[in-house]
Amino acid sequence: MPPSRLRQVLGSRSLRVLACLPGLLCLLVTGLPSAPVAAATQKEVQAQIDKLGAEISDLDEQYNQASIHLQKVQSQIQDSQNQSARAQSDFLALQKVASAQAAAIYRAGAPSLVVAFLSSKNLDDFNKKMELISQVSDWQSGIMTSLQIADQRAKVAQSDLSRELSQARSINDSLAKQRKDLNDRLASEQKLLGQINEANRIAAAKAAADRAAAVQVAMVAKVTAKPSGTPGPSNPSETPGPSGSSGSSPSDALPSVPSSDQAAVAVRAAMAQIGKPYVWAGSGPGSFDCSGLTMSSWRQAGVVMAHSAADQYASFKHVSVDQLQPGDLVFFGHPIHHVGMYVGGGMMVHAPETGELVQVSPMSRGDLAGAARPGV
Repeated sequence: MPPSRLRQVLGSRSLRVLACLPGLLCLLVTGLPSAPVAAATQKEVQAQIDKLGAEISDLDEQYNQASIHLQKVQSQIQDSQNQSARAQSDFLALQKVASAQAAAIYRAGAPSLVVAFLSSKNLDDFNKKMELISQVSDWQSGIMTSLQIADQRAKVAQSDLSRELSQARSINDSLAKQRKDLNDRLASEQKLLGQINEANRIAAAKAAADRAAAVQVAMVAKVTAKPSGTPGPSNPSETPGPSGSSGSSPSDALPSVPSSDQAAVAVRAAMAQIGKPYVWAGSGPGSFDCSGLTMSSWRQAGVVMAHSAADQYASFKHVSVDQLQPGDLVFFGHPIHHVGMYVGGGMMVHAPETGELVQVSPMSRGDLAGAARPGV
C-alpha cells in the first residue's frame, strides 16, 4: 500500500509519532488519531475487504460455471472430430470397395451390362441381375453421399463449436483477469488494514505508557538531579516530625529518588528502552526480554547479573514490597518467570511478552513473588 494512502488514513502527524515511538521522548508526543477516527477508518477498510471478498466469491462461481461450459464445448468438439474421422474412414473404405469392383469389371474386359446379359438364362433373369446391379450401385452411391453429408455436417459443427470455444475461452480469460484485479485490490486493502492495526497497537501501547506519564516524568527529573551540596535540612527546626506523615499531599504519589547513583543509572537506562519490542532472549540494544532488560540496565550501572529472572532473584538481597525503591527488581510467577524494574509510584518498567513493547505498567499482577535490590 503506498505511503500516501496510509497518510490519508492516519494523518501525517500520526506517521511522525510512529517514526519516533521507540524512544522515551515519543511517549510525550501527541498526534496519533483519536480512537473514534481510527475505529471508523478500520471499520471502513474492513467493510471494503468484506465487499471485495463477496465480489470474489461471486466471480469464482461465474468462473466455475464458465469453466464447466468450456469443458463441455471442448468435449463436443472432440466428439465432432471423432464423428468426422469415422465418416471419412468409412467413405474411404467404401470408395476402395467400389474402385476394386470397377477394376474387376474392367479386367474382365466387358461392361457390366454385357456380362449380365450373357450370363442370364432369360430376359427375366437379366432384369433381375440388372435390378440387383442397380440396387448395389444405388446403395454404394447413397452410402457415399450420406458419409459425405455426415462429414460436411461434422465440419460445420466443428466450425460452430470452434467459435463457441473461442468465446468461452475469452470469457474465462476475462473472468480470470477480473479475479486477479480483485485479489490485488483485496491484498492492498488487507495490507492497509494490517498497517492500521499495527498503528492502533502502537497507539495502545503509547496510551498505556501515557497513563503513567506524570509519574515517569517526575521520576526521571529526580533521578537525573544531582544534589548541589550535602543533603539534609539546613535548619533542624524545618525537619518534619512524625505528625507530618499523618496526612498526604500530591507529592506523596511521586516516586522517591533511587537510593544510590547506581540505581539512578539503571532506572534511566531501563526507561530509555521504552517502545522497543519484546524478543525472547533479547538483551538489547534493539529488543529485550524481561530479564534481558533488567540485566542490560543494571550492567550500565556496573552491576553484573545473569540473564534469568529466577537467577536474578536468587542473586541479590530480598526486600519487602512496602520497602521498594526505584531500581529494585520485582519478580512474578511461581516458579519465577518474569521480572520488572520498580520506578516508583506503584509502577514498573518491563518487557511484558511477545508482541508487546517495553513499557511502564502498574505493578498490579496477582502473581507477585518478591523483590530484590541489586548493588547492595
